[in-house]
Amino acid sequence: MKKIPQIIAQNLDDLFVVGGAVRDTILGTEPKEYDLITTTAFEKIKFKTFKESKTGETVGTFIKGVKYDISRYESLDYDLKRRDFTINSMAFPVQKNGEILISHVVDPTNGIEDLKNKILRSFNPYENIKSDPVRILRGLRFISNYDLDVEEKTLTAMKTFMPLVQRISKERLFMPLDGFVKGKYFSKASQIAKALNLEAYLGIPSVNFEIADKVDHQCRWQAIFARTKSADTFKEKAFPPSKIIKSIMRMNDFVDQIENQRYDWTIKIKDEEAECLCQILSILKIDSGIVRKRMSTKLEVTPEMLKKRNIEGKEIAKKMIEMWKDILNQP
Repeated sequence: MKKIPQIIAQNLDDLFVVGGAVRDTILGTEPKEYDLITTTAFEKIKFKTFKESKTGETVGTFIKGVKYDISRYESLDYDLKRRDFTINSMAFPVQKNGEILISHVVDPTNGIEDLKNKILRSFNPYENIKSDPVRILRGLRFISNYDLDVEEKTLTAMKTFMPLVQRISKERLFMPLDGFVKGKYFSKASQIAKALNLEAYLGIPSVNFEIADKVDHQCRWQAIFARTKSADTFKEKAFPPSKIIKSIMRMNDFVDQIENQRYDWTIKIKDEEAECLCQILSILKIDSGIVRKRMSTKLEVTPEMLKKRNIEGKEIAKKMIEMWKDILNQP
């Protein structure tokens, strides 16, 4: 684990590394960013920071490409026990020279034991999850990324307060959802997502979770929404990036065209979309050979060549589609 920059360590009192950076270090992974807590008032900080939260409770700073989020605390024990899950409720002390005392981990909720036993548990699930229901989605992300089992009381609280997710600022929802969908243990997490009725509250259809588990993680959003018409509901409820919705809609359109022997897709598909399309077609038991043939074949005619033949505008696209259709229908 890297040292905390001295400009931070020397200017902040009673400094600790908390949260994900502690968890990742215990798991043997180098943190990419750091959450820090201090008793120093923000107005006394002598280095440049920016507001990290709308409430003003956290400020951030970048030093040599690494992000540090800084929050204030009064009682270390209280601060750790009110966090989302025990695996994130640990702290490393930081000395004034920036050294992080990994061997002196503060662990009031037995987070190390839960991490070792792969348990997702909240120290006070009723209060901690109710106070910020986005923690339910973060829980799904942790299950999907770390192969965790949910402790019974924590799962009950997650189910109880799942309806409150609809009241959360939509901008906060997609990041944990994306982590859940793209995690290594998505299959396990998807079962919890079904129990939480993720479909009803956020418009993410559970019918295709099994399909999504069989494709590359970069194709899972497209697989989840394959042959469904609920992307608009998802867009309204979870505020995903427009590129995600666009990709879902394009993939559904490609699948529909191939099933119905239409060929507009031949001039629209991008190289990076082809492999996802092939995976989804295969899972849907649709022959993906036509896509692979399209991507391995070079069309000898270009739009510029057609213009020289006095073919203009939309007629260029129509002509190219016809040529692709003739080529792809050849045995």
